[in-house]
Amino acid sequence: MTKAIVIAVVVALAGWVVAAADVDCTSQTTCKLCINGTLAGHCAWCDADSSCLAYDPITNIKTLPGCSTNKFFASNCIVDHKVVMIAIGVAAGIVFILLSIFLLWCCCCKGKAARRRKMANADAEYQARMDEISNKHDELREQRQAKHDAIRQKYGLQKSSPYERFD
Repeated sequence: MTKAIVIAVVVALAGWVVAAADVDCTSQTTCKLCINGTLAGHCAWCDADSSCLAYDPITNIKTLPGCSTNKFFASNCIVDHKVVMIAIGVAAGIVFILLSIFLLWCCCCKGKAARRRKMANADAEYQARMDEISNKHDELREQRQAKHDAIRQKYGLQKSSPYERFD
């Protein structure tokens, strides 16, 4: 199964490379026909010579062989290719910086707030449990005291003052 996929990808790429090599860029007379009328990315318009030339974006990303200046159009006829490449680099840099800032904010700031909330919830649960245990102990202490008072009353050992000691 994987061999078939690999073979299909190789055949498709080979067909693309052959099709790119067969493109006749020199027959195009305008920038628009040169860039849009051929396979995208395989022809570029040299502005100084007003000619359409073969262009391989993989090997010649900064220059166009056969063009007397470095001003050529490869992706559109409005903005010079050099400006497009700089804009793509700047945009990628801005996206990278914004993504880094967002990740740091999520990991550090929101993480701290989440940890604080979690600790506050744990403290609240702990305090509620301690209050419950304390209330239970107070209730049991009152029951014991009531039992002791009932026994003292039964045998006539009532205290006249709470500070008086039994003999």
